[in-house]
Order: sequence, then structure tokens, then C-alpha cells
Amino acid sequence: MRAALILATQQFDEHPAYTDEGIEEFFFIESAPRFAKLPYHRHKIVLLVSAMRHTAARLEAEGKTVRRITLDDDLTFKAGLEKLLKKHRVTELTWMSDPNRPVDERIARICQAHDIETDVLSDGLFLTPEDDVDAWFSEHQTPLMEDFYHWQRRRTGILMDGGKPAGRRWNFDADNRKALPKKGIEIPPLPHLEHDETTRTVIAEVDERYPEHPGSAADFWLPVTPADSRDWLDVFVAERLHDFGRYEDAMKADEPFLFHAIISPMLNIGLLTVEEVVAAATRTDAPLASVEGFIRQVIGWREYMRGMYRAHPKLEHVNALHLEKRIEKYWYSGERMPSDLPVPVRTVLERVHEWGYAHHIERLMVLGNWFLLQGYAPRQVNDWFLALFVDAYDWVMVPNVMGMSQFADGGFVATKPYVSGGAYLQKMGSWWPSAQEAKDSVFTDAYWGFLERHEDVLAGNHRLSLALAQMRKRRDAQG
Repeated sequence: MRAALILATQQFDEHPAYTDEGIEEFFFIESAPRFAKLPYHRHKIVLLVSAMRHTAARLEAEGKTVRRITLDDDLTFKAGLEKLLKKHRVTELTWMSDPNRPVDERIARICQAHDIETDVLSDGLFLTPEDDVDAWFSEHQTPLMEDFYHWQRRRTGILMDGGKPAGRRWNFDADNRKALPKKGIEIPPLPHLEHDETTRTVIAEVDERYPEHPGSAADFWLPVTPADSRDWLDVFVAERLHDFGRYEDAMKADEPFLFHAIISPMLNIGLLTVEEVVAAATRTDAPLASVEGFIRQVIGWREYMRGMYRAHPKLEHVNALHLEKRIEKYWYSGERMPSDLPVPVRTVLERVHEWGYAHHIERLMVLGNWFLLQGYAPRQVNDWFLALFVDAYDWVMVPNVMGMSQFADGGFVATKPYVSGGAYLQKMGSWWPSAQEAKDSVFTDAYWGFLERHEDVLAGNHRLSLALAQMRKRRDAQG
């Protein structure tokens, strides 16, 4: 008997296995122990489990045979798969390749142990075929994101005008760094979703089963079906894409979402496809700077991170600055935060616990910045992001956290550490009552301390030459 395993992060509306007439049964595995491996935010667990149950129900409604391992079975992924393979006498298993490195190998080993033939489909979560992205990275020993992005645009024709980039510029980043206007600006709300019985049941199960995990499942807020995810995307394009570009790096203490799309939770588990996202964004009349800035994140940064993960497995274990501080319990629990935790960190951390989400500049320049300035061990930081964020998986977190955010690779993914004092945060988010208070904040003290502690390692980085010169002048003035 030939079966297909539908992985939790592959909840496509049109998975290629669905149209393969040789596949007789479809397997879904809700592994309760896997969700307990880290203290995952409860919203992440709800998203994955509810999406799987909706997909399974849709297939059953279409007359297909579905076999499930549920949370109540309390089985590891391996035990759950072996139970399905044995019980249903599978002779061949089809699955779609998973972007996280060990997954395909583990499934293949299980099948080999049970003398089951395998058929692995190409990964559908990305625009770029595996062979193409692997070839590009093998040809670029110093793989710059901007070079990769130009290649993507030329390869796909997205935002191209013949052989030239639309608007005669590849990158409108210089136009997309504005703080919110001081007079204020209207920020459209996110869509409000009414959960169906399936999602309500999952919410109750998750709150009961994982009471020590961050967040409250009862506050779950994301789409769990392809149709609802497309509606969510359409609302972003219609209401927020216009202003996304200019304010994509802005922050505001009482606004967790601003003009961001918040599609990565759905995109990273197949509820949306890259093709759908690109089509929606490029058929709008939003300013080109906003469209380009958004497209760059989707076909540039996201696919570049996946390519980095595939090409450079060493990134999982790097620690160039030899940082060893361990993550304290309050980062996971949200309880007993230190009274001297800077306002930006406290504010963003509180909403991560509420939503399982913070937008990219808060992740990089508030949370990641603070982790690095304080000397936290990069692997500890990576695990925290994996657990707390609804869109976080190894393929994107390893290069993003270990490389770009924590500089643990010494400058391979990002050419300089993304660190700053209070001045930048104040400029982009007005976190303190005045610029002087931002300058005098513990964030600023931590910034200068970081540069001084790691002066020897950073001295050769030309992008930090001015900052290091300022640090030395400050140090000399203090005697």
C-alpha cells in the first residue's frame, strides 16, 4: 500500500500528493512530545495542529482516506509514523522534502528499517528549486544577500522591466527607513477571525496539555486554512502595503503590528505559497518602494536564509565572540522580569508572550541587539526564538539568529554586528521621553561596553571604524 505523509509545515491547498492517484492513504502526525521538546508558544502549537486538522478534514470531504496520530495518542513523531506504517501495511511512503536538515534523513531511516520504499517530492515552500539555490551558493564563496536578490529578480522576472529593474533601481531601502510621523498616522487593524469548532477544540486541548508554555491558546489570532490566509493577505495588500515600505523599520510602543503583513506564520507552513504572495503584491497600485521592499523580504531575504542554511551547516554551532550567558527563565515565562530591563526590551518581550510575534526590526534591533550586547550564548538565543515565535523554524532561525542577529559567525551572513545604543531606538520608536534619556540609557551603556569588550575582534571591520573610534575617544575621556 502506498501512503503519503503530510508534514505539519506543509499544509498546502494543492500539495502534489493530493493529485497522485497511486496514493491510497494520507498520514498526519500530531506529536505531543515533539511540541514539548521546547516550551513552544501555545499559539504556534495551535496554528500547526489546527491547520493539520483542517487539511485532514478537507481531504476526507473529498473522499480520500486519512489516518491520524493525535495529541491524545501522546506519541513521538517516530513512534507515530511507525505505528501508521505497520498498522496500514505501507510498502511505499511519499512525502515532501522538509527544509529542516534532519527531517528527511529521519523519515528515510524509519522507512529503511521497515523495508519501505520512499518517494521524496521537491520542497514547495520556496520559489527557488533546491538545485538552483544550491548551485548559486556553491558558486558564491562570499554570498551577499544583495547579489542573491538581483539573481532572483533576473531569474524570475519579478519587478523587472525587460533586463532592467522596475523603476531603474534594484533596492529602495533608502526610502524605507522612516520613523512614524510625530503627528500620528492611522494604522489599519488586523482582520478579526471567528474560530470554528475545530480550532476551538485545539485551543482547549493546547491550554490543557501545555499549561507551562508561553502564551494563552485562548488568545489565538491567526488563520489556519489556505482560504483564510489568502483573505488575510488580500487585506494587507489593500490596507497596509501602501505604507509598509516607508515605515517597515519603524517601531511604536503601543502598536505591535504597524503596517506589516504578518504572513510568515502561514507562508512557512504552506497555507500561503510564495507565488500567491508575489502575485498579490505585484498587482497592486501601492508605491513601488513599498512593493519592492516587501518583495525583497519574500524572494530575497527569506530564500537567501534558506540557501544559507542548506549551504553552511556550520552556522548551527558557531560562537565567534565566545559568549556564554544563559537565558533566564523570565524570557520564557514572562514572569519576574528584572526592574532594570530597558523599556524597549520589556515592551517587545511582553507582546511576544502575548502574540508569539514581533516584527523584523524589533526582533533584530531590540531583542537580538540586547541579547548580543548582554553576551548571551547564541545557541541559547536561537532556541528562545524557535520556541517563542509562531513563524520560527530551524531553516530560517539558524542563519538569521546565529549569523545576522548574534554575529556568532564573525561576519559571514552579516558584514557587521547589528548593535546600537539608545539613539537609534529612539529615532525609530521614541521609546524614552527624550533623546537625552535614550542617550543616557542602559542600552547605550551596553553598546559602548560591547564595543570595548570585543574591540580586538571587531577592529578589522571597516563598517565599525567610526563607532570604534568614538568608543576609544569616550574611553580616553573617562580616563
